[in-house]
Amino acid sequence: MGFLGWVGRAFSRVYWREKPLVARIRPHLPVGGSVLDVGAGGCRIAELLGADGRLSVTAVDVVDHNVTDVPLLLCDGDTLPFPDKSFDAALLVFVLHHAEHPEALVREVVRVTRSTVVVIEDAPGTLAQRLWWRAWDYLLNHAAHDDIGVAHRARNVAQWVAFLRSCGAAPVSARRFRAFYPVLRSYPHVVLPVPVDATTHG
Repeated sequence: MGFLGWVGRAFSRVYWREKPLVARIRPHLPVGGSVLDVGAGGCRIAELLGADGRLSVTAVDVVDHNVTDVPLLLCDGDTLPFPDKSFDAALLVFVLHHAEHPEALVREVVRVTRSTVVVIEDAPGTLAQRLWWRAWDYLLNHAAHDDIGVAHRARNVAQWVAFLRSCGAAPVSARRFRAFYPVLRSYPHVVLPVPVDATTHG
């Protein structure tokens, strides 16, 4: 691991991003429900969401970068080892742009969810924003961890909405925001809550 990798890992040891993200996620989650955090990474979001005991949070990922005491279940990235409608809600936080088969992953997450899927994604719109996005994504992910693939495709807000709709998972809103941490304010992000109902499932 080179210098950039050490820088990326140093960033990853600080909860500079997770607390503001949890504040954006909580309003979309049922009180006292069960939550599946897909692509949980360091499991910090799962840890924060479950800290007060009101939510039961299950964390899954394809690699183990867990830095918390939250149990992490490893899966293959295409299928989830749970029965249909196992969880009240599910999270896909900065996951889909890394997924090799994002359409299949969205459908799997919808399958195991009863109520809501909360998608949070990077949403660079201009060429300059896409260049910043590529640079920071490489630094904070691939340079720090060889087993995290580089981001596959940048999408702006409208493209994320269209993509989710094509997967049968239409979001009810698309709220843009900029990360609190200065380096990531160079491009926007978006929160996309997707209601899951009988029509979505099938």
